[in-house]
Amino acid sequence: MGYIVTKVNDVRLNRRFVETDDEEEACRLLFSAYYKTVFDAVDRMRWNYSDTVVDPDDITGETFTKAFNKRKEIQEPEKLVEWLVTAAKNLMIDKIRRSRTRTRHLPTTSLDRLSVSEREAYYASMLAESDAEYAEADQTQVEQLLRLLEGKDLEIVGFMHDGLSQKEIAAEIETTPGAVEKRWKRLKIWAAPILHHLDALIDCLPEENDRNVMERYFLDGQSFSEITEALGPSRSTIKAIVKRVIVQWKKAVKENPTDPVSAMTKKER
Repeated sequence: MGYIVTKVNDVRLNRRFVETDDEEEACRLLFSAYYKTVFDAVDRMRWNYSDTVVDPDDITGETFTKAFNKRKEIQEPEKLVEWLVTAAKNLMIDKIRRSRTRTRHLPTTSLDRLSVSEREAYYASMLAESDAEYAEADQTQVEQLLRLLEGKDLEIVGFMHDGLSQKEIAAEIETTPGAVEKRWKRLKIWAAPILHHLDALIDCLPEENDRNVMERYFLDGQSFSEITEALGPSRSTIKAIVKRVIVQWKKAVKENPTDPVSAMTKKER
């Protein structure tokens, strides 16, 4: 979601802030010019996180501190207001993640009592069983599913989300309806357990950098560019991390479709 910058961007002031060697002047310039802009943006953003207490004053103060510390690294002073709002958004997400205790939505069915085929059917049912059901699926889960996929799988799911039938999808990607159905069923077998255990699969990653990237990509819905801005690694590095971790998750599901977290944890021992 975009946030409207309500104050005019003063490019001359921005350049002076970046170029001056007088730190006191730099602080005064930026703070007096854009404090209300950043505070108002943070105040609007926090209503998207009504379950978590966020202090706009704290986030705004931390945003300006970050700007002061990085002012010599800012490459495009003309976009300084956008930089400030993006920095505030990233700081808010970090604070929310640290303060929020994530809870996993556990199944009401006792999986221990189900056969392997029944468990696979249970996980498959978490995703839509038909075009109509898929169109009504939870939007967050749909977005997370799309981020798991690439190539033909991504095309098919994208078309399904747009409401196309298997026959129509087959015509779009030049294949048969049977092939579309087969790919969709195969996709559900590995994707549903990942979505169901997503929080835990992220938590069990041994590398902190991998956890940070996957949290931002899957839980916060950030783009590769936004993650790069927040964490530092290049866009290509972020993409490589996401691809590598997804491969690890798919292998864990293949080894243990009902408890891929255990399979991941066992590999690390």
